[in-house]
Amino acid sequence: MQYQNDANEDRGLIQLCIDSLTQRIAELGLTLVIERDFHKLNAILTSNDTFANPTFDPTKSRMGPHDFFVHLLDETGRSVGTSAERVFDTEDLLDMIADGTLFYEGGYRKLLGIDRLPILPLSRRFPGRVSHSGSTWTHPDWRRRGLAMYMAYLSRALSFRNAGCNVNTGFVRQYLIGSSVPRESYGYLHVELVVDGEFPPVGGREKAYLCWVDRAEFVDTVRALPHHPKNPVPLRPLAEPGLAHTATGI
Repeated sequence: MQYQNDANEDRGLIQLCIDSLTQRIAELGLTLVIERDFHKLNAILTSNDTFANPTFDPTKSRMGPHDFFVHLLDETGRSVGTSAERVFDTEDLLDMIADGTLFYEGGYRKLLGIDRLPILPLSRRFPGRVSHSGSTWTHPDWRRRGLAMYMAYLSRALSFRNAGCNVNTGFVRQYLIGSSVPRESYGYLHVELVVDGEFPPVGGREKAYLCWVDRAEFVDTVRALPHHPKNPVPLRPLAEPGLAHTATGI
């Protein structure tokens, strides 16, 4: 009975996170759309001269039924933010990093003719249903307003609620590792170096860090949202029907 009560509380807090962030985004005058056309995502990123992660590029990876991206638009209909989410059922996400199937359909064997590239050992494995985040982009006119954080938390919450994922993961590159982005903006609790060498997704050598937060940990970060050091978000149910027109697909 206690387990059921805890599970219900977790689901309630995840939904509260979704409601609270939906309202926060609406208060900024932005429209929120949950999209599944990854060709559109690739076009948005390419037209804004930003990195198009192959994991979320439908010309390089095969999308699944639970995959989506958060799309924010301003009052003129201009794209001002994206954050994508994919869901994998896997024996271990680390194997998918090593053989390249996290990034490319057919993995490194199809792309480079090799089975695996070396990765570093981490403090845990990642079996089961795992969500993976990326392609988080904010238009320069809207930076430093918390959009990256809002989108990262929202897409993660949706993957936990809709797909029943047990952990959420993502990558950050070396140039971000000394910043507040992995932990404060993206909300990850664990950041560990996993690639130190050739990394085909970026076209060369890189130090790439795998970040993660599991479901129970994420619920704790939701409880702490009102006290976030940079972008506090009050927790409140979606109580205003008028906000519904600003969010599609939630």
